[in-house]
Amino acid sequence: MFNCPNCGKQNPPGAAFCSQCGYNLQMYQVPPKKSGLPVPAIVAICVAVVVLLLGGLYVLGSNNDPEYKTADKIELTDIEGTWDLVGESKSGQMTDQIKISEDEITTDSGAKIVPRYSSVTDGDTLVISDSKNIFSANMIEMRLEKRKVNNRERVVLAVYVDDDTGWGYYIRK
Repeated sequence: MFNCPNCGKQNPPGAAFCSQCGYNLQMYQVPPKKSGLPVPAIVAICVAVVVLLLGGLYVLGSNNDPEYKTADKIELTDIEGTWDLVGESKSGQMTDQIKISEDEITTDSGAKIVPRYSSVTDGDTLVISDSKNIFSANMIEMRLEKRKVNNRERVVLAVYVDDDTGWGYYIRK
């Protein structure tokens, strides 16, 4: 209801004139307020939110690197997961993939090392083997390194193969 400013009579909303004194009520009625934002603004905000979400997911999903640690601080739980060989270090002697769990290290060929012994060399390399006897042990030498991979700074798992091949570099999947 709307009160007439001239006589005070209550009039129904939208009435043009007062029903008692005939006063023009149109001058005193507040125009209806538009609700909300216009459609283009809502669309622009939605697009911006989607772009930010996709960008955030890309950044989070594209880098599954472990925290960099020196060889004497590495635990197998720090480097658990599936590691893929970086393209520039491919060699006939390198396995394309390594799977590491706290119980075993497995290559894509099926070779397994069940860690029973580990030590750190002078060259800051972690040696994991299934025996203390170096002549009968299956072992793997590795360390974490910071390297550029596809023009991005990454923490990679460096695995030593032999004197001829050197190191192979893996990124966590």
